[in-house]
Amino acid sequence: MKRALVVDDETIIAMNLAMALEEAGFEVVTASNGQKALDLFARDGFDIVVTDYMMPRKNGVELALALRDGTCSSDVPIVLVSAAPGAVMQTNPDLFAAFLPKPVREEDILRVVIGLLSPVTGPADA
Repeated sequence: MKRALVVDDETIIAMNLAMALEEAGFEVVTASNGQKALDLFARDGFDIVVTDYMMPRKNGVELALALRDGTCSSDVPIVLVSAAPGAVMQTNPDLFAAFLPKPVREEDILRVVIGLLSPVTGPADA
């Protein structure tokens, strides 16, 4: 079972994202700020991180930078889900695997997360 870390200081949003991912078969842990997420990641490891941008105690960019500095998490996909303008992605193109604007639809987050974790299939050998 794939493990997802959902990070958002708005409890309702974190719960909605977590429920959508759990219904799709993910094991989900939530964190209410970037520092808590970093601590959880260091302790437990995850297959993907879905994070908000504007949060206390490390925003989404600070969290992503800290995860990218870690040797065990440099290849973990990080999805930014935020009402912040897309400029965050433009100034940090290598930090995030995807950006989804809030409010995010359940089908969009599932499409992105599942797509990022699905193995890439090439042409069949003939």
